[in-house]
Amino acid sequence: MDNRKVIYKLGILLALAFSVEGCKPAYDEIDNNNVISKPYVLYIGDTLGAIYKTNDGLNYEVVMSADNYRASAVITSGNNLLYIKKNVHIIEDFGNGTNSNPTLITPGFFTAYGESIIINVPKFKNRVYLGGIGKRGYLYNDSNGRPGVNFGNWINPDPLEIPSGTVFTSFTILSSGLLIGYDDVNKRTFKQADINGPWSPTTGTALPSSGKFFLSHMGDILLAADATGVNGVYYSTNEGNSWSKYTGLPDSTKILSMTGSFGQTVLVGTEGKGIYRLPLGSTKFVTANLGMPPNAVVGSLVEKYDLYKNDKTKEYIYAATNQGLYRSQDFGENWVKVFDGVNGKGSYNVLY
Repeated sequence: MDNRKVIYKLGILLALAFSVEGCKPAYDEIDNNNVISKPYVLYIGDTLGAIYKTNDGLNYEVVMSADNYRASAVITSGNNLLYIKKNVHIIEDFGNGTNSNPTLITPGFFTAYGESIIINVPKFKNRVYLGGIGKRGYLYNDSNGRPGVNFGNWINPDPLEIPSGTVFTSFTILSSGLLIGYDDVNKRTFKQADINGPWSPTTGTALPSSGKFFLSHMGDILLAADATGVNGVYYSTNEGNSWSKYTGLPDSTKILSMTGSFGQTVLVGTEGKGIYRLPLGSTKFVTANLGMPPNAVVGSLVEKYDLYKNDKTKEYIYAATNQGLYRSQDFGENWVKVFDGVNGKGSYNVLY
């Protein structure tokens, strides 16, 4: 055979091979380091009463328009969004239907004790607990916050292990899954290990009788902050049986928010003095306002993370301030403004 014909045919075969290879779908070229399998959802409430949401910190959607009544707390349970203004309201199916209806209309201490007076407990089949009301100081709802007929889904329990006169004003969930409830009226702490289990008192040495405390946690360390700022922030390694005090916070500056930052550090949001951070291994707070106005009013702090296809996570801390929404990717050491509202004057007070 003519060598020129052989070379020509080989050239055609090689060209076809490369062509077919180039047309193959690039399934094996997906970078699992950059593909998010489970994005977070962040809800943001502003001081005019509007509620927004985002799942990337870049694009924002209006969930509820402003009505001049700011929310004091926002949570989700199942597919429902619950928020507290004067009463407790529900937006079902994450706002796909735009109706926002009261799920509970009754007097309570709802707005007086801030975000942690209501909580959704995933371990307890998404039971919602609401403090400040009820025979033993709380109600619960096993229907993702739906009211039921005559608000009948809100159960008013009467467990004998909780003393009469108890008023739950704050809840948090430790990393172990243990639910902690706090009664600021009587300075008492209780725990519940599972949905059908009893409440157990954990109070040994109580928190200071002055002040107005609310709870958070860092891993399994229980945190309690005095909203008045007089007593600062305390921590307990035994579920509230005894307390030790952190130092470094300014005297008598109101504390509006607190988070345990993925178990890495404690961040505290203040009224007019920005954020304070607890360095790793320290019990003394330092200022943490790099990238944020030092006089910011920080109404809320929350943790969010993206889960990637390779099971890695990317962690964020968000801060709702009177000068915009800020985000940190290094546990509060540095901040970047990510949202300032449609008019560039965004003032935010609550996150979830």
